[in-house]
Amino acid sequence: MLNILIEFSIHRKMVRLIKMCLNETYCGVWVGNHLSDMFSIKNIFKKGGASYPLFFIFALKYSIRRIQVKRRA
Repeated sequence: MLNILIEFSIHRKMVRLIKMCLNETYCGVWVGNHLSDMFSIKNIFKKGGASYPLFFIFALKYSIRRIQVKRRA
């Protein structure tokens, strides 16, 4: 996905910031009155995340471009 953002001319610094926000996320879970150890979230797309629709649009646009290129060839 990050390569797709670069292909759409999103500045590399912005892509790096997006990567840091999405890949370096840690969570803990409350069980009763105790907080669990922190664990990292590995999935770049968080369900219900505000950025998910934007990534979907980029992925869809990328797919459409690929299909158009293949039809021309």
